[in-house]
Amino acid sequence: MKARTLALLYISLLTTIIIGAAFTLSRAAAGEIGASIAWDPKNYLWLDNNFPEPWHAEIWLKGGHKAQIEINTTTIQLAGLYSPYATENAVHGPRLIAHFHGVQVGAALAASHQIPDHMGIFIPGTYRVYLEITGYLKPEYGGTLFRGDGVIVVTIPNP
Repeated sequence: MKARTLALLYISLLTTIIIGAAFTLSRAAAGEIGASIAWDPKNYLWLDNNFPEPWHAEIWLKGGHKAQIEINTTTIQLAGLYSPYATENAVHGPRLIAHFHGVQVGAALAASHQIPDHMGIFIPGTYRVYLEITGYLKPEYGGTLFRGDGVIVVTIPNP
């Protein structure tokens, strides 16, 4: 084959792959439901790894979904690693409260790479750390993935 024919074939193949990947990614993202997360406590002073117990995450679903009844609570994950040890419906509003062990949230904060460190020692300062929670709706509500993040303000004091 001539070089020009090979170049055209290569460009056609590459274009097909790129269009297919873009279509697949856009379809996957369109199937997600956004969520808002509010952490309690929302501020944390990092001293000797003494984490609050429990740490609560209030989950609201966007698009008119009701977190209290639509979320499959067994699928909730913090940072893709940690599951809550309990969940409960909020007294007011369509939100679900997930209870996490403080050590799990502390580990997610440390692993988030949003707090600067030097050789494993956190640099003193105040940092806004975003932690992601994901999960799925119950099958009767479509089993759709939801995803959202909430901020915890972490203060690392001077030694």
